[in-house]
Amino acid sequence: MDRIKTALDKTRARRKQLGDTSPLREAESGRALQAYQPLENIHYTQTRSFKVRQNVLTRRRLIAGNRADPRADAFKILRTQVLKAMRDNGWTTLGITGPTSGVGKSLVAANLAVSISFEVNQTVLLVDADLRHPSLHTYFNFKPDLGLLDYLEGNATLPQILINPVYERLVLLAGRGSSPGSSELMSSPRMTDLAKELKLKYQSRIVIFDLPPILNIDDALVFLPNLDATLLVVENGGNTQSEVQTAMRLLEGNNVLGTVLNKADEEIRDYY
Repeated sequence: MDRIKTALDKTRARRKQLGDTSPLREAESGRALQAYQPLENIHYTQTRSFKVRQNVLTRRRLIAGNRADPRADAFKILRTQVLKAMRDNGWTTLGITGPTSGVGKSLVAANLAVSISFEVNQTVLLVDADLRHPSLHTYFNFKPDLGLLDYLEGNATLPQILINPVYERLVLLAGRGSSPGSSELMSSPRMTDLAKELKLKYQSRIVIFDLPPILNIDDALVFLPNLDATLLVVENGGNTQSEVQTAMRLLEGNNVLGTVLNKADEEIRDYY
């Protein structure tokens, strides 16, 4: 209790220095506690855990957890930018999509989630919401027995499809199988309720949804109203200007944090 009181007192003192005399809202109290209470020694009781060697993950291009790999720095920068925008606005849910298939949105989503999990005061839930072509599990080198599609069809419970892969502060809700009725499932009350539950149940957790491409099918568009913010992944040399412009028009009305240029030609430089 002393740590809680100290955190709140510091928050009130900062607000007083800035001339803000309004009552301390619950959301601000939560951010204060999050800032001063590192999330350590997490124990999963219902969520299944497994370990994979980092060299295996690196071969599968999951490099954000490899501190010796200079490419991981790009995801650290992305992590800092994303977390700042989301914390400034009190957002906790983020959708990641691309104009077309093959741009690397799932790879970006996986590496960003891993990078966020290294924040000592942050946990992250990564959801494979591509019901036609789920792929997040491949980066973590496992094959799920159950996935989001099983949950939406009423064949699995939420604890059955949550997995803690490798990193302590990361939980994965994987995908399995494929559904031609994916659009209807993404807009179903069960999916909407799931998005609300994931958002409200763990208020200190960032929830990242790996969504289908926005120009191929309408799955992402029908689900975006459930999310706080969106990130658009664009393939260098793979997406035309027209595709990017069309995708941005479709995202109008949503909180777009920005774009990520994937498969860039820029040379990886040494430290500094």
